Amino acid sequence: KNIKVPTLVTFGEHETMPIATGKRMAEMIPNAKFVSTPEGGHHHMVDNPDVYYDHLATFIREVESDTFNK
Repeated sequence: KNIKVPTLVTFGEHETMPIATGKRMAEMIPNAKFVSTPEGGHHHMVDNPDVYYDHLATFIREVESDTFNK
């Protein structure tokens, strides 16, 4: 709750940690968003880079245009 910047919480859908943990993290951080990567594990940026980097590019675009979580 002390994080004051826009935050993207990303999880692979086959992550060893439960998806619910990632969702809870995003709920606890003000101005955070949770996204998951299908076919991805802990290294979802390698397992499914197209989806992961699309999430990341969208996040950056929304932060830069001040439309993130609005």
